[in-house]
Amino acid sequence: MLKIFRKLNEGSLLQRTMMHIAVLVAGSASVVALTSVLLVSTAKTVLPPHGATEAGADKADDEQSADSDADASSPEAAAGARGAPKALAQARVANRREGAIAR
Repeated sequence: MLKIFRKLNEGSLLQRTMMHIAVLVAGSASVVALTSVLLVSTAKTVLPPHGATEAGADKADDEQSADSDADASSPEAAAGARGAPKALAQARVANRREGAIAR
């Protein structure tokens, strides 16, 4: 192994410089390729497929139109399909209305 390294250090200054540049380029390309593969594979596992996103958006639009048809003061609407965040928002609106009436 040491013989290989000693051979690489032989030659003219131009040859050694070109070898160092080649090693630098090869190392940089391998780091970029590895990072790219890791990012793409991570994104594919974390994010849903494109078709599922469109179907989910259509489904969410249908749910939103169904929720807007429901009575906002009913307990079913307070619970909602989306759960606690919607109920919390409706509770805040109700508290504001009560505060405005009391003034």
